[in-house]
Amino acid sequence: MMNKKLVSGFVAGVGMLAVTAVGYGQNTPSSSGKPDAPMSSSKATTKKANGEVTSVDAKGGKLMVKTATEELNLDVQASAAKKSLTNIKVGDKVNVSYEDKGGMLVANSVSKASGSSKNGMGSPSSDMGKSTKGH
Repeated sequence: MMNKKLVSGFVAGVGMLAVTAVGYGQNTPSSSGKPDAPMSSSKATTKKANGEVTSVDAKGGKLMVKTATEELNLDVQASAAKKSLTNIKVGDKVNVSYEDKGGMLVANSVSKASGSSKNGMGSPSSDMGKSTKGH
């Protein structure tokens, strides 16, 4: 009889552990979802923006671009993108492809937008003048 009580107690204990494990298993996906969120944001997704250059440091690989909604402070690390900074000036309109790597915005490519820069704006207007004369 004592063995029956011992076995019954053991079975009841195992059953309680099983119920606890099932409850824990149900909560695990929601708690594992939280660590995945930072991991998914650390997996950089490429974003694109266009705007006006407010600051450029070709040697240091820094670029600030004011878009319609925000100002991006970009770190330019790729050699090709860094090289393109030598042709970019404050006031130029640029297209930028970048990634958010742990809070640091890293530019993958930087190119002048068509009809960009204060200096470049003179050319389209002079072209318009030529086409107007042609009419």
